[in-house]
Amino acid sequence: MGKRPRALFLGSTFAGHRTRFANLRAHVALDDRLDSQFVAVEGWREGGLVERSPLLSREVRGRTRAILSSRALATIPRPDLIWSSAAQPLLPHLWAQMGPLRRPLVLDLDWTFELQESMAPVYYSRKTRTGWPLRFGLARERALWRAVSLFTPWSNWAADSLRRQGIPERRIRVLPPGIDLADWQPSPSRWQDDGPLRVLFVGGDFARKGGDLLLKAAALVQNAEFDIVTPEPVTGPANVRVRQAGPNSPALKELFARAHVFVLPSRADCFGLATVEAMASGLPTIVTDVGGARDIVEDGVTGWLIRPGLEDLVNALRHASLDRDRLRTMGEAGRARAERLFDGERNDRAIVELMLELASAAQERGMDYHPKAASR
Repeated sequence: MGKRPRALFLGSTFAGHRTRFANLRAHVALDDRLDSQFVAVEGWREGGLVERSPLLSREVRGRTRAILSSRALATIPRPDLIWSSAAQPLLPHLWAQMGPLRRPLVLDLDWTFELQESMAPVYYSRKTRTGWPLRFGLARERALWRAVSLFTPWSNWAADSLRRQGIPERRIRVLPPGIDLADWQPSPSRWQDDGPLRVLFVGGDFARKGGDLLLKAAALVQNAEFDIVTPEPVTGPANVRVRQAGPNSPALKELFARAHVFVLPSRADCFGLATVEAMASGLPTIVTDVGGARDIVEDGVTGWLIRPGLEDLVNALRHASLDRDRLRTMGEAGRARAERLFDGERNDRAIVELMLELASAAQERGMDYHPKAASR
């Protein structure tokens, strides 16, 4: 192609997607094969006109802000390529993906509406939708999917939902988000310390991530110290320290470097980027077997996959406290797995390659193109 394709990246800033978009932006900016524009799809803008409206509920204001901040999808002149990790906010702008305006669109996702509803009692404290509300939600999602050229789900758990709903294999490429492995390095000196087991938890949504279960476990596990990183106000037993540290911050990396084991006993989750950071840091992990956890943790090799609940959590922590040599071996295996599967620069380069393939095929055929890429 004579000139660089113009690529629009619409990145969700919800939870782990914020870190994922920041990492992707940094990596793509180093690749001069695309003329890239990055737009953050926000769910709230403090002090904004929409947010100050007294006539709308907070939920409606948040959705309105997300729709407004994703309007770059409908810009004229059109970009050559589009990548997005936002889904529902794009729906009002789908007119720009019709007829000659249509452009290859890559949708990055960690769950589907089907999976979201299965976790609704934990995520949203409400019952799972049934009847027409469920059918309406699925129909809205299918409307978006018709505009998508290629899906890049983070896990096979998410990919399986796409397959169940009829998305052909050629339009699915499982591609987990990665991290900068150079920034998350193992610390061999941690294993020279024979003091209390140092346990690390990192989670913003404290209850959903099982933080309350960890507080209970802390009172039951002897000879262990717990560092809990969360923005929420938390109090616990004397062996618990509550800390605040931003994503990718030096303070957070230091906590990963000094810990012996990382624990994330989530009741519901899609894909734990903090677990990937722990593995890259040479930490064994104790993670509940929910969402895409099986794509991250190799049970018994890089850590433990446990059932949600206090009993399995306490048992895993006690096993961890009794065998430091095994923890070190697991940590080394975790680092090797992170290098193999979660190298952010390599995985994000794969996204650029896929987008260039789409651009080339669209130019050659004069139409949108679904690549014949199989999931891993």
